[in-house]
Amino acid sequence: MKILYIIACTLTCYAGSLVFAQSDNRKPKVSSNTENPKSIEITAYENRIRVTNAPIDSILEIYSVVGIKVKEIKIKQSTAEYVVNIAKGYYIIRIGDTVRKVALR
Repeated sequence: MKILYIIACTLTCYAGSLVFAQSDNRKPKVSSNTENPKSIEITAYENRIRVTNAPIDSILEIYSVVGIKVKEIKIKQSTAEYVVNIAKGYYIIRIGDTVRKVALR
């Protein structure tokens, strides 16, 4: 019994004094923007929406402020201007993951 007690105490002391160290040989992660080198710019004036740096063949979606899809346009050029015949007001424009709120006046 005494030997069992000595082993238990030794293991307890040994486990309490263990220090775990791990070397971090990994290279630091650097945020690269190679997938999307330029951000998409969306501007609106009068009844026109101007899009810059948009991916070709993506979809420009126009939503009302309550979330109803008003119009959908397929983008054929990276930089283009689209005439939209919708009522004046605030709209939400979405191209892929890019979302902007615009006012058509």
